Amino acid sequence: MKRLAIIVSLVLTAIPVAWRVVEACGDKLLLVGHGVKFDRAYASAYPGTILLYARPGSDPKAPIRDPKLHKMLRQAGHGLSVIESGPLLEQALRTVPVDVVLADVSEASMLEGLASASPARPDVRYVLYKLANKEEAKRLQQQYLCPLKSSDNPIKYLDVIEETMKARTAARRAGKK
Repeated sequence: MKRLAIIVSLVLTAIPVAWRVVEACGDKLLLVGHGVKFDRAYASAYPGTILLYARPGSDPKAPIRDPKLHKMLRQAGHGLSVIESGPLLEQALRTVPVDVVLADVSEASMLEGLASASPARPDVRYVLYKLANKEEAKRLQQQYLCPLKSSDNPIKYLDVIEETMKARTAARRAGKK
């Protein structure tokens, strides 16, 4: 009985000492329950100005209207504007230096002209929403670059924007040389 009591007391006194040694080693973020979540740690290497065009009458649950996506874009360091009106979109593209425009692929015919006439010449990335007609969806996806779908999570949107900004930055640097 005495032997068991001695072993238990030694173990109980060793745990706090060992814990301090373990806590001093390595990265504190790796301790259980103390990790940094991706959406808080992600910072864009190529921050830019993003314009989200959520056309009037679009699905209120559409990813472009998702507050979580908006928050993640801002936390990553991007400037963000959400426009819900065609005339305001036209005015913004004429006056604001926008890098990337995210919009529904059904707006592609209107946006192609507006983006090419804009002084900033933003890259337009289209989101393919669920369409009742699968042939129409396939045609739009082939005709326009649609790297995003409405079912994609906000991380995928961040990835596409990051790739686009990286390409824009490389093109700007190549143009200056």
